[in-house]
Amino acid sequence: MKKILFIFIFLFPFILNAQNITAKYLVKGQVIDSVTSETLPYITCSVVLENKPDIVISRFAGDADGKFNGEIKNSGKYILIISFIGKETLKRNFFVNPEHKVVQLGKLKMSDNKQMLKSVNVVATKPLVKATIDKITYDAEQDPEAKASTALDLMRKVPMITVDGQDNIQLKGSSNFKIFLNGKPSNLFNDNPGQILKSFPANMIKNIEVITQPGAKYDAEGVGGIINIVTAQMSNAKGYSATVNTQAGSMGLFGTGLNIAAQTGKFSFSGNYNFSNFVPSKVTTTSDRNVYQSDSYTPQYYAVHQVASVKNNVPAQFGQGELSYEIDSLNLLTVSFNRHFGNQHGDNSAFTNNYGYIPNTNSEQTGGFAYSQSNSQRQNWGSTDLGTDYQHSFHKKGESVTLSYKWSNTPNNSNYEATNTIDPLFHSIPQIGLAQWSKSNNDASSNEHTFQVDFSNPVGKDKTLEVGAKYILRLNESFSNEQYKFFNFTKDYPYSLYPESQYNTFFKNNQDIIGTYLSYTANFGKFGFKPGIRYEYTLQHITNQDTTFNSDYGVVVPSVTFSYQLPSMQTLKLGYNMRIQRPGIGYLSPYVDRRDPNYITYGNPDLDPEKNHNISLGYSRFASKYNISAELTYTFINNAIEQYSFIRPGSNIQEITYGNIGHNNKLFLNAFGSYSGLTWLNFYLNADVGYVDLKSNSYNMSNTGFTGHMYFGGSLILPKNFRISFGGGANLPQVNLQGSQSSFVHTYTALSKDFLDKKLNISLVGVYLPKSHIDITTNGYNTITGNPTFYQHTDVHIIKPYELRINISYRIGNLTAQVKKTRATISNDDQKTKQSDNTGQGL
Repeated sequence: MKKILFIFIFLFPFILNAQNITAKYLVKGQVIDSVTSETLPYITCSVVLENKPDIVISRFAGDADGKFNGEIKNSGKYILIISFIGKETLKRNFFVNPEHKVVQLGKLKMSDNKQMLKSVNVVATKPLVKATIDKITYDAEQDPEAKASTALDLMRKVPMITVDGQDNIQLKGSSNFKIFLNGKPSNLFNDNPGQILKSFPANMIKNIEVITQPGAKYDAEGVGGIINIVTAQMSNAKGYSATVNTQAGSMGLFGTGLNIAAQTGKFSFSGNYNFSNFVPSKVTTTSDRNVYQSDSYTPQYYAVHQVASVKNNVPAQFGQGELSYEIDSLNLLTVSFNRHFGNQHGDNSAFTNNYGYIPNTNSEQTGGFAYSQSNSQRQNWGSTDLGTDYQHSFHKKGESVTLSYKWSNTPNNSNYEATNTIDPLFHSIPQIGLAQWSKSNNDASSNEHTFQVDFSNPVGKDKTLEVGAKYILRLNESFSNEQYKFFNFTKDYPYSLYPESQYNTFFKNNQDIIGTYLSYTANFGKFGFKPGIRYEYTLQHITNQDTTFNSDYGVVVPSVTFSYQLPSMQTLKLGYNMRIQRPGIGYLSPYVDRRDPNYITYGNPDLDPEKNHNISLGYSRFASKYNISAELTYTFINNAIEQYSFIRPGSNIQEITYGNIGHNNKLFLNAFGSYSGLTWLNFYLNADVGYVDLKSNSYNMSNTGFTGHMYFGGSLILPKNFRISFGGGANLPQVNLQGSQSSFVHTYTALSKDFLDKKLNISLVGVYLPKSHIDITTNGYNTITGNPTFYQHTDVHIIKPYELRINISYRIGNLTAQVKKTRATISNDDQKTKQSDNTGQGL
């Protein structure tokens, strides 16, 4: 953060110069009600040329007292157009020149709206952020930095969302959320959302919606919220628009993409395709682990010291599109698709020392061995989604019924081949079973068929009733084949090999989910009220090797949100909801990953859905120059799905799996603030801080502590319309059930400029992690006595903690489009899915 302050101080003279260049002429005044003479807050002002009234050359807003102070760059004759909800548009002619630089229009009276002004094209200034009863919307089209940014850069500015220096995204301090695309859940973001959003140009985005209180309409999924990305806007004119973008980075990142929209007659289409090859910085992981006796801190068997290098290459491609046909004014048909595919591959290596000890003898070394590893791994992930929605609107405004179908296929395959070379230390026999060669192929996938009906009916002024039903047929499958050649440990070195061993694992989890919901939204003056209830019943058929069993359950999911409008565009909200979260195939599959014999991982087919209870209190104030929002959330889960690790008695292998073992309590305060009162400078702050209390009574583990994130950023305009964007963030220590992760900071700087009448944009971006070492501690405990069994310290060293990127985008055509689509669509968001991890533990 000191570096950001230094940059700001260094550039301050240029900032002042930019202000002098842009602020040449002023138009001032105050707007009042024509009857009551009361001031009208936050009116919208547009300045157009007198001889060309369709061209808007400046936009600005009034303050809370109705006063406005607008800047104009060039002399000439203009028309000031003032608009306010419920009032007739007001028009005033004026002129400015070098002898008449400031125009004072005095008090201007606005009357109730009787007839709209038709002689000019009025373009209103939209707020950057606005809040409704159940969501916050960030208007990306009003952000001038969107042309030079990625979707991930844009996420850093959105209230309630934080992004750390490793591109990990959290919503309200939690990674337990879903990302939608145009109102639909997209598997596009399941595996590595940070990577995908880094390749997603921000100029393709219309707005980002943060749904902090998912109501009964959404699946009973236990997310902390939903992030909905809405792509570009449509006009009704015929034509097309296309944007070509490309980017490259110093760490090997390169990518290109095309965003296109078109409309002709009753058909309209919008879609995009992107390809990227992401090369994360090489990571070196150093781990030290000590194993204790069951009744003391004295080392009993050994200590392990491992140094591993992880280098990955992640080519990926993704695309999505929507085609709509407007049959007539009451019937609309939409067909959509999403497709993304990644093929992560890496060549990793490690060197491991295992030392033996004699208890209570000053840790005298009695033996041990070392081995070196080489590992080549491949992982294919992605999804294909095809869907169709038919919407019939009734003659009553707002009343509609929507029928939807969606098919999704999500493969998640991985394979690796590893070799180990042993070196004896102190001439002893290794005390763990070690494979000299291993190979594994794991094929996992999920197929879904979903049918849904939604009905929306306005039952009065500012009152809406919504009902719906859904059926999901989900097929989860996993099959793995593992081959090994183990060392035959004898007293003589070199050691011989056992014959090759082979293991097959089969797992199948079929789910039939039937759900129905009822939701009601009403506004009574300044009060808002949105209650809802949902019921879901799940029939589950599980096959694990030769074992087959059924597990059926039903759940009632209530939700309610209250809101109250305070003066000066302020809002208070209070909400409660209860959600469930079903484990995905990555958590359930019993496939054992043995590529590193010191660390093996596997899923748990006996996992139950976890239940989340969320209570939140929120406040927001959105004005023309500044925005403030804050939300205090308390969450408790009594059967949370947690990752945990342990070492069996007499073994030296750390096993990592999952269980419904958590009793979690979390209290978080999320805050967002932005200021844009100067034409040449704006800045914002996005932060969350909280206290977590994690317990596992069944495993005698607990952990507590403060955690959180903070990001501060802004932009300033320099002469010649150059723009500098800057930002920096910090992570407080992260707390988990068995340990913690150290804090770290990161910075961001970008320089951008438009060319060719703003059709071409070029930006240079730099990202830097001042702290390239991240410390992780892990503690293991005896499940019966609660005594410690092992302690591990891991240092993750990012070799190149910086990246330079160049982004180029070029727009052709004259239509910015978003396909007209149905109000409702399928939203499957009920699974807890694993995201790919490029750092890893060991290999």
